[in-house]
Amino acid sequence: MKWFWQREKKPKPEKAIPAGAIRRKLRYTGKVQAVGFRFTAQRWAEQRGLTGWVSNLAGGDVMLEVQGEPSQVQGFMSDVEQESSRDGAFIHARLVLCEDIEPVPENRFVIRNVNF
Repeated sequence: MKWFWQREKKPKPEKAIPAGAIRRKLRYTGKVQAVGFRFTAQRWAEQRGLTGWVSNLAGGDVMLEVQGEPSQVQGFMSDVEQESSRDGAFIHARLVLCEDIEPVPENRFVIRNVNF
């Protein structure tokens, strides 16, 4: 019988906040739940090199925090706007909150559990 020692998992070091990074809290309303919005937002954020999170809210809205260079954050917001205005799109998001907040050190963009 072979013995295997369980390795200690080292926590991933948090990324430092890149110089010039901004963090924006966004709240979208409309047709944003049960249409794949959170997964689509995660894909767009990852493609643009953004960090942060996205979560459903109890009232039917979606809340996000996105962090990166200003052009990356603006590009993400443009992605949401363009998809929402596309004919035949499942997602129809309307921005109801856009607030600049303090950046935080983090490694990736995640989907958070529903905030009910």
